[in-house]
Amino acid sequence: MTADRSAVTVYWRPGCPYCSRLLGDLDRVGLPITKINIWEDAGAAAKVRAVAGGNETVPTVVVGDAAMVNPRATDVLDATRRHAPELLADLDTEGTVALAKGPWQAGLVVMLVAAAGWFALAAGNPTTTYHFAPAVVAAAWPIGRRLRAGRPLPTLTALVTALDGALIAVAATLLLSARGALAGPIIVGVAPLTEAFLSVVLGTAVGAGLALAGRRRTTSGNPPDPVN
Repeated sequence: MTADRSAVTVYWRPGCPYCSRLLGDLDRVGLPITKINIWEDAGAAAKVRAVAGGNETVPTVVVGDAAMVNPRATDVLDATRRHAPELLADLDTEGTVALAKGPWQAGLVVMLVAAAGWFALAAGNPTTTYHFAPAVVAAAWPIGRRLRAGRPLPTLTALVTALDGALIAVAATLLLSARGALAGPIIVGVAPLTEAFLSVVLGTAVGAGLALAGRRRTTSGNPPDPVN
């Protein structure tokens, strides 16, 4: 099977979770693609080996002259915008917006695990201070969501996710304070609870900043990226 050079061709194989995720994301945004199972097409497998350093790594995506090995859906859309922009005309707007935001739960599990770990350590060792634990808890959610999206988050999404992370970090801080588990030494010359809150503020700022990192300002002469 030979794909048209203007089409988006996704080389995949059964049982590949990365293929399933990419195909699901592309299906949600409505991007027309050609799917080729490399286990059923020797020529397709050879083409994948040619662009993947001799390996049959999938998903491999070809858009025009561009070949990408294990890309995110946002990478595929970027390549399509450069090489086959006509395919973007009928994309599902809600799907592309959701893709740009990243799944809301991305980073949430990491944040909750970090919060639970900090809570357990501090409760078991109340005279030991984990100075940057509140910052890690606050930053995990927006950073995780940005990593899953594969691109800077929309501004409102980044700020809301960072504030949500901050609320969880504040809740953990207050619970530990109520248990008397913030009795360790401090490093900034303020009360332990205040220091923990300052750490939350730091983590919130870092999380929001990294979630937004790389965003380009737009002007009237340069319309914003439609995926964002």
